[in-house]
This record gives sequence, C-alpha cells and structure tokens, in this order.
Amino acid sequence: MPQEGSVPVSRPEHTRAGRVVAGRRRGAGKRFLVVGDVLDGVLVQTTAQGMGVHDPAAVIRHRPTGAGGNTAAWLGWLGAEVDVVGRVGVDDVYRHERALEDAGVRAHLRYDAMTSTGVVVSVRNDHGRTAMSDPGASGKTSAVDVPPSVVARADIVHLTGAAMLGGGAERLAELIACARTGPARVSLDPSSAAMIDAVGASRFLDAMTGVDVLFPSRQEALALTGLTDVDAAVRRITAVVPLVVVTAGADGVLIGRRGRSVQRVPATPATVVDAIGAGDAFVAGFLRAWATDPVRVGAAAREGTRVAARALGFVGGRPPV
Repeated sequence: MPQEGSVPVSRPEHTRAGRVVAGRRRGAGKRFLVVGDVLDGVLVQTTAQGMGVHDPAAVIRHRPTGAGGNTAAWLGWLGAEVDVVGRVGVDDVYRHERALEDAGVRAHLRYDAMTSTGVVVSVRNDHGRTAMSDPGASGKTSAVDVPPSVVARADIVHLTGAAMLGGGAERLAELIACARTGPARVSLDPSSAAMIDAVGASRFLDAMTGVDVLFPSRQEALALTGLTDVDAAVRRITAVVPLVVVTAGADGVLIGRRGRSVQRVPATPATVVDAIGAGDAFVAGFLRAWATDPVRVGAAAREGTRVAARALGFVGGRPPV
C-alpha cells in the first residue's frame, strides 16, 4: 500500500503554565529537531521474581515513550522550540501527535500502513528492571522521512533511538548526512549497546563522521571501543567525535573533549521512582543549555543532570502534562 507523507501539527502558540512570557516561550531563539523513536510503552511494576509467576497485584501503565519522543517532550517542557520526526502505526498517528503537542512539540509523523507502532515493555521488581522492545514502525525511520525545510531551520539536530539506529551503518550515515544539510550542529545518542554490537562497533564509529556531540552510556562507550576503561574509551571516541558526554547513572557524567583531560560532573541527587527516560531528559537539558552557550560544557552537563533528576521522580519517560 502507498505510504503517507509526514503530517505536521498545526497548533496555536501555547503550552503549559509558565512556558509563555509576553507571547513567547522562555529562552526562545534556538530551534531543535529530534529524529528518533516514537513508541508505545507498557510499564509493569511487579512482585514476581521469575517466569511462571502470576501477580494479580501488578501495577501496569501505558505511556507514550521512545527516545525521540521523550527527548523532544523534555525540550518542550524546558521551553524550547522543537520539532520531532518519527514513524508510528497508521492507527496511532493522531494519538501520538496529540501527546507530543501537549508537551509543546511539533510532530512530523509518518506511518507505514503495513507496520504497527513500536512497543517497549519495561518490567520492574525489587531486583531491577528488564526491558523488551519491538521496533515496529520506528525501525523504518530513515532520512527520507525528514522534511528538508525542518532541517534548514534547526540549530541542533538530535538523532536517537535504538529502533531507528538499528537499521545499520548506512542508514545512520544517511541520517547524519541529512542533518548536516542545514546549518545545525548534530548530536547523537547511540541508545543501546546491543545495537552497537549488531551494527558493529567499527562501522558505527565510521558512520559518525559529522557528529558534533555524542551521548553514550558507560556501556555504550565501552561497546564502541572494545575497551574496559571508560576514560580510555572516551579519549578513543574523541578521535571521531569532538565532544563526548558519557552518562553513568548515579556516578554522574564524564565529558571528553579532543585534546583535553576527561572531566567529571556529579549527578544531581534524586529520589528514583522510575529510570525510564532519564537519559533522554539529560540529553534535553544538556542540549538546551549547550545550544545557548557551547563553551560552558560543564554547566550544560549540570543542567542535564538536574533535568534527569526530575525525570527519575515519576513513572514514564516524559514530563508530566
């Protein structure tokens, strides 16, 4: 069946209380484009300790999620002008557009009539969390889905999402080349050590030519380099990407810049209710600050940890509406 084109959201200039001052959003001036996963989330809190256990008291919530949607929503929450490009199932376009609009985001969603919306299932118990995902439509997101006019007006283009980036090194390189057709700086979140292994670390690194800042987790930084020491991994990656910002959970953030020593920024103390989306929130906080002042990287990282701490305080990967 034919594939429909991108669907821009047309909405009045308004958002939640505190976002508009004298008809303009706070800090207006920089524009962000996020290209990535827009997914459905099934979040399960259970007492079950293994397979074959029935838990009639489990708490199960359905939330819109996905790294692209989450990062865009947090940027909108911070008052930024932000567009998001992604793919969902044909029956879910309006629902996801509305959720993103409520977060202050302009959505450009395409659908494939033969593919459903991707889904991530997160199961938490007293011992930790297990996540399972089905990429669905997000796994087909590519450079052809990105409107050139949206790239042309962006100051920063951020690429994120394991489903999207799992399409291979060629697709990744095409997305980066697309992002560089405008004046924007380009950021990338590798999103998954498993995706790096599937693509191949060397091919993943080779494809990142043109990226200005990379946001790997500790595990992803090690997977990209094959090293066991994260500081050495950061230094290795800066040979390809000039700025590397490694998120390490409660251990804070490591910042690597080409030709400089690795800098550490502590995490902001937080009460952890749910860790889903905390990394996406960190990226939003960092990019929002870095877009305005690219020299003060440490300050941008501290802002990222502040937003991540906020995200840890409630269930789901997006800010409360």
